Amino acid sequence: MICTIHDLRDRSDLIDPVASAVWAAFWQHKGTPLAALQAGFRRHLAAGALPFTLAAEADGTFAGTVSLIACDEPDYVAVSGRTDMVPWLAALWVEPQHRRAGLGAALVTEIERRAAALGIARLYLSALPPAQVFYEKRGWQAIDRDINADGLGIFARVL
Repeated sequence: MICTIHDLRDRSDLIDPVASAVWAAFWQHKGTPLAALQAGFRRHLAAGALPFTLAAEADGTFAGTVSLIACDEPDYVAVSGRTDMVPWLAALWVEPQHRRAGLGAALVTEIERRAAALGIARLYLSALPPAQVFYEKRGWQAIDRDINADGLGIFARVL
């Protein structure tokens, strides 16, 4: 399998598969229209440091995605008063047929590398219990756990 990771700004043709995957995984059940996600990812095409999205292809087909955004948990930040919690890794998604092959780890490593190149010293993310071990194995540290009934945790990583 040949895997390539692209900045979405260089491969805008991947907006629809990225938006569809992220919508189905994280937003559809909340009633958010797919068009809202497509519009959001189009904003990731603008020049500037943030936000940006990476899209992975395996053998020439969409295989996964991850984004770096200003904040993924604004309610948590507001309640905690931690306005310094910027930026956030968000919406890591790997297509089921490509899981357990290292693609998720590659996407996380690449977004960390690009963030460090921008001078960013620390990243944050939120994760549900099934994904928390994945991040902890990669050096992310929990800074708060069980912030909601689903067991959502907040993690940080120094770059």
